[in-house]
Order: sequence, then structure tokens, then C-alpha cells
Amino acid sequence: DKHNDLMRLRLSLILWFFTSALLKAQNDDAYSNGMSGAYGYSNYYQQGWHFYGNSSINTSQSSFSNWQGGGLNSISLSTAISLNLVYQGQKTKWENSLDAGYGIMLQGNENKWFKNDDRLAFNTKLGVRANEKWYYTTSLEFYSQFQPGFWGIDDTIPISNFMAPGYVTVALGFDYNPSSKLSLVIGPLASKNTIVLNQDLANQGAYGVEPGEYDYLTGKYLTLGKKVRSETGASIRLEYNEYRILKNIGVQSRLALFANYLENFGNIDVNFETTFNMKVNENISTVLLLHFI
Repeated sequence: DKHNDLMRLRLSLILWFFTSALLKAQNDDAYSNGMSGAYGYSNYYQQGWHFYGNSSINTSQSSFSNWQGGGLNSISLSTAISLNLVYQGQKTKWENSLDAGYGIMLQGNENKWFKNDDRLAFNTKLGVRANEKWYYTTSLEFYSQFQPGFWGIDDTIPISNFMAPGYVTVALGFDYNPSSKLSLVIGPLASKNTIVLNQDLANQGAYGVEPGEYDYLTGKYLTLGKKVRSETGASIRLEYNEYRILKNIGVQSRLALFANYLENFGNIDVNFETTFNMKVNENISTVLLLHFI
């Protein structure tokens, strides 16, 4: 509801301010040591621990008065955080990333806030060097959201929630890492687990889990739906980070693919996300996020 949305946004703002201060201190230290690049990529191969990332807060408002073209008044507010922690050793490399975003919008005469962004993703990858560009790698990916999702503003029955669904993918394979900007993880042995902790959604078989058996005479479920679906297959994860594709414009792009060996191998799960960071000046920037599933 509106109260929960506002509480969630307040927590996001507190986290954003804390992270912004931490990132600024990290970047100031990086620049004082002669680093180049907005995200700390230039020290990627230096041994030791490296922390970098970015955070943003975005607002927008539109207002119409006697405008013959029509339109709805609206206001929106959102936050986003992207953090990276990397350990680079002589033979090993451990990479961790956290991406989170949350936003709400108020539109037209509806006195109800609804979310327009809600994502939580974590990825960790441990590699042992095979040669100059290849690593033997094991990785874990997690993806979910913060709050319940609904079909419409007035709906009260959620179609999604935190860990409903939640996706956990573990893979064992190889990482092609020719530079700090590009990583291609090929996992010929992977396990994808879809988690639906909301029992009502699990009973319906939402997000591919096994549904419960419903008795239409009694109006009750004879068996409850399963909350976890596990699949064995192959995965590919491609990451590309370029802090400057054009002047003051950087891009972070991720593509995750998964194919089930045992069921419908030709059907591939796709998760593609690209973020453009456009810096206006030292204190103002714009973020454009594209996300396809």
C-alpha cells in the first residue's frame, strides 16, 4: 500500500545517501592515485581488493493545464545502486556485484502510488587462472524484487513478491576475460532454481513451479503447490562495461541465458539488462535502464 511504498522509499534514500558518500570517498582516493575511468576499471588487474560502483536518485514531474493534446499529471521518484567488490590475486579472482533499484509514481487523479522499478540482483564469481585470458570459474546469480507487484493500481492480490519469484543460478565452467571491460562466462554445467515462497502463487503454478491439486467440489487444495523448481542445463553470461562510449556517457550491459538439458532444450531463458550512465556535470547525471526478460 501507499504507506509501505513510502517507507520502502525512505529506506532506499537512506541507503543511497550512505552509499553515495562511500563511493565518493572511494573515487576520490582512486583519482588521487592516478586512476582513470568512472567505475574503477583501470585498476582491475592490480592485485588486492577493489571497490567501485555508482548510485543515483531520479525524479520527474509533468503537469498539464488546458492542454488540448491531453495528458495526465504525474510525479515519480526512484533510486538505483550498483556496487562491485573485486579481489585480484596472482592466480585467483573473486568478483561480487550488487544491483538494486526501486521507484514509485503518482499519476493522474489517482491518489495512489505504484512502483515503476523494483529489482534486486547479486552475482558472485570465483575464478582460477588457466592462462592469460581464461579462468576456470564457478558462479552464483540471484535475482528477485523488494515489494509485491500487482496487475493494476486497484488490485489487492499480488502477482509477485520478494522471493516470489526468486531465481538462483549456480554454474561451473569457464570465464573468457580478455580485458576489464568484457567477461563471457560459459557454464556447460548449471543449475537454475526458481523459488516462489508465496503459497498462493505456488498453488497456481506461477513462474513454472508445480501447481497444487485443486478440488472444485470442496473449493480447497488437495495438495499444495511446490515452492521450488530446479532445472539442470547450460548457462551463458555476458558482461560488458565501458565507462566512456561517448563523452560523459558510459554503459553497463549484462546478458544471461539458460537452457534446460532435460525439458525443451530449444527454449532459452533470457535476461538482458543495459544501463546508460550520462554525466551532466560533477553533481548531476542521468541514468537510462533497459531490461528485457
